Formats: sequence, C-alpha cells, structure tokens
Amino acid sequence: MPYVLAKNPTFTTLVRVVEPGIADDGSLETHEFTAEFKRLKRDEAETLMKSGQLAYVALADVLVGWSGLKGEDGADLPFTAQYRDALLQIPHAIVALWDAFLLNTSGAARKN
Repeated sequence: MPYVLAKNPTFTTLVRVVEPGIADDGSLETHEFTAEFKRLKRDEAETLMKSGQLAYVALADVLVGWSGLKGEDGADLPFTAQYRDALLQIPHAIVALWDAFLLNTSGAARKN
C-alpha cells in the first residue's frame, strides 16, 4: 500500500487492558477493545508531551471513539462523554489507552 501524505484526522488501534482478576490463583485478565484517537501533527504531539498533563486529562481530549467496549450487561457501549469519563476512572484502562496512543503517535516513549 502506498504512503499517503493526507491523513484521516483520527486513527484506530487495539487496546489491551491487563488487570487483576478474581481467579483464586491471582492471575491477570486481559480485555480488548478498539479505541479511536485524534491523529496529532508533530507540533501538536510535542506540545502535548511537554504540557505535563496527567495521562487521563490528555486522554479526555484525544480519545474520540471506540468499538467493542461492553457494559455490565454485555451490550456495546456507545462513545459518550459520560462513558469516556467512567473509563478514565479505571487506572489499568488509563495505562492501556495511554500506551496505545503513544505507541501510535510517532512511537513516543510513555511518560506521565
């Protein structure tokens, strides 16, 4: 596939949330969904990285959608500000989202 200079303003990527489970052996559980993020230009990404914002604050701005995220009843959750804010209350989800965003934004190293 040829490289195209003009880009879609967003991109999607798989997010793997690894967190403690409820198994007797203490094993971790891995859950996946697809997140949609704003695609930042180099200067925008540099500004974000230098801003010193906490990851969940930055994610509230750059996370613009998702698919495959489920509610307690197993139904797909629509992307809304309320559900986004609820997701950004979960430390393991924040780490997974931030890692996925940084990895796909010019391979920047994770920093908080």
